[in-house]
Amino acid sequence: MIVAFALTGCSSGGSGDGQTPEAEGQTAESAEAQNDSGNDESGDAETGDDDASSDDDAEDTKSQDSTTTSSSGLAADADLSKESPSVAPKDAIATAKEEANDGTVHGIELDFDERDKAWQYEVKVIDGSTDFDVEIDAETGDVVNTEKDSSDDKEEAIDLNDPMTFDEALKLAQDEASGRLDGWKLESDDNRIEYQFDFGDKGDEIEVSVDVESKKVTVDD
Repeated sequence: MIVAFALTGCSSGGSGDGQTPEAEGQTAESAEAQNDSGNDESGDAETGDDDASSDDDAEDTKSQDSTTTSSSGLAADADLSKESPSVAPKDAIATAKEEANDGTVHGIELDFDERDKAWQYEVKVIDGSTDFDVEIDAETGDVVNTEKDSSDDKEEAIDLNDPMTFDEALKLAQDEASGRLDGWKLESDDNRIEYQFDFGDKGDEIEVSVDVESKKVTVDD
């Protein structure tokens, strides 16, 4: 009886002290799974932080690029039918007249100067027998260059608004041609005054002239 009791006690003690090897293995696997899950969640959180940081950096870069573009003015490939430089044509004319003794303005042109890498106005002003050619930076308003020639011509004065505005002439020109407007001018020549628009369309250059009096449109491609 004593021996049997002792054996029974040993058996009961083994069961109460711990789990079987299989149970211990399952418990270890469960603990590992919980640790792995915790690590994955931590990794996901770090990845989310990295993504958010990348998005912030991208936004900052985009903002800096936008600021650079606006501060540098028109791009070299700007479409003048949609964008305008900082200096208006009338202001460029006023500056040119100061350089040319308040003479008669008979031409103004706006295009991109490849040499100076800048948009520039070229304003032609005649004072007596002296014909001035004044180049003006279209973003700063500064006079870039002034040339003088002797002339016996009696040039007719141009007017940006009468008898035809820039917008009216451009609309007539766009009825005949399309593409990016990369330059224009208004000038008096051979007893007539014309707007001239230079369009770039898929590598082709199209020149459209509009007579301000007759409204006749001529296309030269």
